[in-house]
Amino acid sequence: MRRAALFTTLLTMVMLPAAAADWSLQKTLEHAATASPALQQARLRALEQDSQALVTRAGLGPQVGISLSQSYQTSNLQGIGITFPGVPSRIGPYRVMDARPRLTQTVLDMSLLSRYRAERARAGQLKEDAAALAEQTRLAVIDLYLQALESGSRARAAKAREETAQAVWKQTLDAEEAGTGNKLEVVRAAQRLESERTAGVLAKRDREVLLTLLKKTAGLEQAETVELAELVAGELPALTVEDALKARPEMRALDAKGRALEADRVAVQRERWPRVTAFGDFGALGADPTDAVSTYTVGVSVQIPVWTSGRISNEVKAAAQRIEQWEQEKRALRLQVSQELTRAALEREAAAEAEKLAGRAAAAAREVLELSRLRYGAGLTGSLDVATAQGNLALAEEEAIRTRYQSLTAAARMAAAQGNVMAFLSGR
Repeated sequence: MRRAALFTTLLTMVMLPAAAADWSLQKTLEHAATASPALQQARLRALEQDSQALVTRAGLGPQVGISLSQSYQTSNLQGIGITFPGVPSRIGPYRVMDARPRLTQTVLDMSLLSRYRAERARAGQLKEDAAALAEQTRLAVIDLYLQALESGSRARAAKAREETAQAVWKQTLDAEEAGTGNKLEVVRAAQRLESERTAGVLAKRDREVLLTLLKKTAGLEQAETVELAELVAGELPALTVEDALKARPEMRALDAKGRALEADRVAVQRERWPRVTAFGDFGALGADPTDAVSTYTVGVSVQIPVWTSGRISNEVKAAAQRIEQWEQEKRALRLQVSQELTRAALEREAAAEAEKLAGRAAAAAREVLELSRLRYGAGLTGSLDVATAQGNLALAEEEAIRTRYQSLTAAARMAAAQGNVMAFLSGR
């Protein structure tokens, strides 16, 4: 038991980074929140939709314009019923100057008002979509961070095994020189040494590749130096599906989408309603500015659609069908969240148990290797037992490292399923 406890302590030390960490996971996530291009694009799309909603709202306010024209015209008097003997049927060309401001004001357009509400709802949907993307980005950063940590731990474990393999190889050389060993044992020990060196090289390669992906996802430049900090899994509260749905930005985005679709449906229905617009202008009209006289126009126009060949009724049906699709989207999301919560709980429970078992197996494999070396040194066994113990230790350590980071990954996915990835960092 004392040896097992000692090995657990050594394995923990192997998993810790050799150098002081400059980039904690918290810092990496904070940088991703401000530097990720995908997140910035999503937020800009939400701002663009806000502006589009204001464009729609502007149609409800007063519109003022100024027109200035100078033209030459001819008029057909006969065409408008003015005929006199000796008077030509066409007069002109004559010069006309017209300068006036014009004011229009929407008095009643309930369809446009509903469309403005729909645009506002879509802006809210895009904001929640950006929040959902932020959650996905955080989870991706955590996943890559943990994978990089795992590869680093594998590299350090391989380095420790390489040192042990070096000692075993030296032991076989001494035995050969003393006449108690043979060339086969030396070659076998050398092969094990090279295998451990290869494992270390590949693990370092994996870590560096994962760091490039982590930097890209977090919006870091590849030239940035990143030293990772080790993590310890924290406790997460158990949430029901309903609580998780309330916290998930995807559900808030769907709620906003539903409001937009309902506003679209109302807007289409209200196209049957009359639209009332007030207008007026005042300006100068004449041949040129010196002899122009003031004129004005004041009026109200009413537009009532009488026959649209089924356009409005079919648009109402299409709007209702989009709402039905939205309801199925909500149901699909509920099923997805339920599945994610269940899966995360199962994975976390299994990973925690597997981590304990794998740790004990690695401790036992280390003890077996030490005993095999002692027996080999005493001439009680051959080097094959030592080589077998070395291989078993490598497998056991790999499994212990893998299950450790599986446990952390399962905790991160549980936090994501609950709608708050940052809860993974609580207590750290």
